[in-house]
Amino acid sequence: MVNVISEVSKEAIFDLLNQGKRIDHRMFTEYRDITIKTDYISKANGSALISIGNTTVIAGVKAQLSTPFSNSPDEGILIVNTETLALANKNFEHGPPNKFTVEISRVVDRTIREAPLIDLKQLCVVENSKVWKLHVDIYIIDFDGNMMDAAALAAICALLTTKIPTASCVNDEITIDEDTQMNLPIKNKCMLTTVTKINNQLIFDPTYDEEQLMDSSLSVGFREDGSLCAMQKCGLNVMSMAEVKKTIKLAEIKSKEFFEIINQLK
Repeated sequence: MVNVISEVSKEAIFDLLNQGKRIDHRMFTEYRDITIKTDYISKANGSALISIGNTTVIAGVKAQLSTPFSNSPDEGILIVNTETLALANKNFEHGPPNKFTVEISRVVDRTIREAPLIDLKQLCVVENSKVWKLHVDIYIIDFDGNMMDAAALAAICALLTTKIPTASCVNDEITIDEDTQMNLPIKNKCMLTTVTKINNQLIFDPTYDEEQLMDSSLSVGFREDGSLCAMQKCGLNVMSMAEVKKTIKLAEIKSKEFFEIINQLK
């Protein structure tokens, strides 16, 4: 993926940031409009369509019975995968997952797993034999910056609204009742919030053009009680200790707004 931005646009963005302004007139701590549509894919166990400004992401959850991992025989399985559609941005290309989508998958997975959002032990049907495996597939269908937050929000909303069939084991025979659905066992709600450093300014929710001028960014995952559960730095340039502390504080404040949004999901 090749990132190109004109010198004129670059200077305009820098000049505005130095004046405490942005190209779309938002405050540094302001997100673009956020919309959430759950149960978007009828054949998925759970799904969500998320838009943050013009960045649009679909996440779908598919549940299936599987054999547990040998090191966690009494826990369900969570697998997160991210793909970008070539039509989502003029600089995206067809092909296998690139380093950006791999990084998104890992960070979103870490946030959900370390919270933990889901009590995986309750997804065990028969220890050492059968557990529920959750595939979380994230698709970037329109990209205008801030892919990390949009992907995380989509995955979390999809999981929070996922329903799976009830499964039981009688006389070594597993029975699945498709007519009786249950919610996933939610343990700790979580959220990922990213702060981006551009020309020594810290901003939320960069547009695509702003993001191309990024020095670095810090994505911070929080549980609903305000405790940290994940962190990921991106970009080649450093952030000072003071900037990291400020970033974490800003992200914590902003995450509370997201929790208010997801707590309204049904």
